[in-house]
Amino acid sequence: MKETQRFAGTRAAALIEGLDAVYGGIDGEQAAWRLASPFQCPPGCGSCCVNFEPDVLEVEALYLAAWMIAHQGERAQAIERGEFVSPRPDPERGCVLFDPANPYHCTVYGGRCLICRLFAYTGDRGKDGRPRWKPCKHLPLEGADLGALRRPQYSEAELLDRFGTVPPMMSDIAQRVLALDPDGASSRRPLRDALPDAIRKIRLLISFSFDPPNPNAPAA
Repeated sequence: MKETQRFAGTRAAALIEGLDAVYGGIDGEQAAWRLASPFQCPPGCGSCCVNFEPDVLEVEALYLAAWMIAHQGERAQAIERGEFVSPRPDPERGCVLFDPANPYHCTVYGGRCLICRLFAYTGDRGKDGRPRWKPCKHLPLEGADLGALRRPQYSEAELLDRFGTVPPMMSDIAQRVLALDPDGASSRRPLRDALPDAIRKIRLLISFSFDPPNPNAPAA
């Protein structure tokens, strides 16, 4: 993964690369579900993100930090210094990286957090442990057979009967992420708080990779 090359061999790099593998798996599983399901997010929707800010694990923040340093260096530096100005007029209400004026809304799409990748195209498990899925209320039904589709929650049997498959399960994917760093599994922070610290950590690791501290250097 090119975003970790400048601090390869560190624990942070290993965590980020592990998360990248999980994210790649999500893309593949969701692609299969998109082909089978008639429900598709409308272009430029972003409704699920308008007033939402994710609480993230450290590994998610590190992933986004490394992505921003590699692809949005000036923005990353502004966040690190506390000088970043959110593109939204009400940054206290949701994700500070959401841009209502941008047709794609998410300004860090390539580095976005786990929950942002799971919206709409993942299901969950009921009390019986069986898969189930409920369409997002913003998913349009235009062009679909309205007599055969509905918005209430689908059971596993209904999913298999109507679509021939089930979507990937949110809890299953979450467990893969938690397994990357079991010690940090219970520690979540709002993205706006976790990201500056993660950017500082990645920058520190990068600085060590180019100019490692010399324990034998004379004192200044």
